[in-house]
Amino acid sequence: MKRMILMAGIALAGLAAGCNKVKQLADINVDIPYSSQVNILASTYDSLGFVLPAGGASLSLPPVPVVTNSQQYISEYKTSTDKILDVDLKSLALQIVSPPNHNFDFLDNVQVYISSNTLPEVLVASQDIVPKGSTTLNLNTQADVNLKSYFVQDTIYFRLETHINAIPPLGTQLNI
Repeated sequence: MKRMILMAGIALAGLAAGCNKVKQLADINVDIPYSSQVNILASTYDSLGFVLPAGGASLSLPPVPVVTNSQQYISEYKTSTDKILDVDLKSLALQIVSPPNHNFDFLDNVQVYISSNTLPEVLVASQDIVPKGSTTLNLNTQADVNLKSYFVQDTIYFRLETHINAIPPLGTQLNI
């Protein structure tokens, strides 16, 4: 009887270990890079003699469309939409492309929102305090936001909401 219980225990342990191994095989992580450029049009205010109020001002940039190519990735990895459980934003960075040698000193903070034609806007990344002299910002992503519903859309939209303390240089272009 003891031998039978021991064998059953070993079998259950083997089954449990096997199930964890199968789960690991089914848990696939894929990095999908997206990149888009944004022009900050607020710099035209500088040429009009626009003066910021004391303490700066909020600046909301228009949404930037990004084609997801999700169906291509789903096909490439031989899966389907219903088998995708979770899509997370691993990282999001902003970088000044032009004018050369400029930095983010005109920003106090920045929030990045994502939306689609059929889904509401949701905060996905932010930087509460922009370090002086920075030309690249690695934003803090929202780890608790599942973006699967957005990823499976044909196009998603990124929108930047910022607080500026100075007028951005003329021709400021960012890479997201």
